[in-house]
Amino acid sequence: MSSGAVLSERKQITGWVFDIQRFSLHDGPGIRTLVFMQGCPLACKWCCNPEGQKHHPQLRFLSIKCVGADICKAPCVDACPEGAISLSPEGKAATNWELCQACGRCTEACLFGARTIAGKRMTVDEVLAEVEKDWPFYNRSGGGVTIGGGEPLMQFEFVLALVKRCKERFFHTALETCGDGRWQHLKQISEYLDLLYYDIKHMDSVRHKEFTGVSNELILSNARRVLSGEVNCEVIVRIPIVPGCNDSEQDVAAIARFVAESGGTMIELLPYHALGSSKYRQLGIQYELGEVRPPSEEQMERLRRMVKSFGLKEMTGVF
Repeated sequence: MSSGAVLSERKQITGWVFDIQRFSLHDGPGIRTLVFMQGCPLACKWCCNPEGQKHHPQLRFLSIKCVGADICKAPCVDACPEGAISLSPEGKAATNWELCQACGRCTEACLFGARTIAGKRMTVDEVLAEVEKDWPFYNRSGGGVTIGGGEPLMQFEFVLALVKRCKERFFHTALETCGDGRWQHLKQISEYLDLLYYDIKHMDSVRHKEFTGVSNELILSNARRVLSGEVNCEVIVRIPIVPGCNDSEQDVAAIARFVAESGGTMIELLPYHALGSSKYRQLGIQYELGEVRPPSEEQMERLRRMVKSFGLKEMTGVF
C-alpha cells in the first residue's frame, strides 16, 4: 500500500470529540493534553462531564449570555427548524429540550455566544494536529496525551488509531476508562498505553446500578484481568468519593480489598466536587446531587490511610 493510500485510510477514521484541553497538570505525569471522547454507557449522578454522556452532539445554552430579544431580536427563534426555541415573558430565549435535535442552527444565529454545540466529528489527523502543538511541553515535562470522556472504549477504532499514532511520535499515553466495554478492545488499546486509569465506583452491583445506571459485573471482570497483569502498562485504580454514595469506610475498604487481591498496587481517591453542576443547567438536565457537599479533608485522610493498610500506594497528588 502506498503512503498516500495509508494517509487516506487514516483520514477516514473519525470519532466524536467534545473537548480537547491543553496544558493540564493532572491525569498523568507532566504537562498533558486531554482528549475527551463523546458517549458513555454509564450515567453517573455525579458526572462532571454530562455533555459527554450521549454519543452525539448536544446543545448548551448559557442563559447568562442571552441578552434578550430587545437587543438581539432573537434570531435563534426563527433559526430552529424544530420550533424548540421560544421567548420567555422577560424576552429571553427558552429551549424546549424535548424538541431540540442539536442541529446547531441556533448557534450560528446567536450573536452573543449563548448557544454552543458540545461535540464534533473529527479525524484522527485533526486530533493529532492539536495534540502535536504541545510536543515541546511534553518533551520537557515528561507529559503526553490522556484520552478520557465520556468513555473511550465506546469509540474503539478511533481511539486505537489515535494511541497508535501517538506512540509513533513517542508521546506518553494514558487512558481513563470506566471499564464497561469489551475486554478485547481494552486489551488492544492497552498495548499502546503507558498508563491506564481504571475507575471503580462501587463493589455492590445494586448500588452501582442505582448511582450509574448499569451494574458492575463487566467492570469488575475486566478489572480483575487488568490488575492481574494481562496489560503491560501501569495501572491506577481511581475511586470517586461521593458522600452518600460510596464514601463510607466499608465501601472504600471493599474496593481496596478487591484491588489488592486482584494484584493491583495503586489507588487514587478523587474527592467529589460540584464544579460540573452548572453544565446540567446548560443542557436542560436536572442535577440530582445539588445538596451534596465535598468530603472533608479529615475524611479523605482516613480513607487514604485505609487504602494504605491494604498494602496499596495511595496516588493522590503524585502527578
